[in-house]
Amino acid sequence: MSRKVVLYETRSGKRPVEEFVKSLSPKEQQKIVWGLKILEEGFALKEPYFKKIIGHDDLWELRITFGGNAFRVYFFEFDYALVVVLCGSQKKNDTAQKKDIAIAAEYMRDVQENGIENT
Repeated sequence: MSRKVVLYETRSGKRPVEEFVKSLSPKEQQKIVWGLKILEEGFALKEPYFKKIIGHDDLWELRITFGGNAFRVYFFEFDYALVVVLCGSQKKNDTAQKKDIAIAAEYMRDVQENGIENT
């Protein structure tokens, strides 16, 4: 069963994950899009490509490695058939990743409280 994948949009109209992907090289972008296609096609959310974020009930990360770099794209299932992709980052260290996870969790709460009408 496939899922519908939508990008989170802030109230000001920005799509954080889109901005992140556009900042990458074309080959890095291609790899991220490939990972999102796997998500969309409904494959089981399991490692090595997907990992649940500990301490955040519904938050997951898409884990992509390319050219010695590690990238993370954060998402959650609004329901099984709808996935909201929140934001992404290049993994540099644990402190930066914790900050990125906190931002993703804030975006997720926004959608859970206000719905996905902007998405």
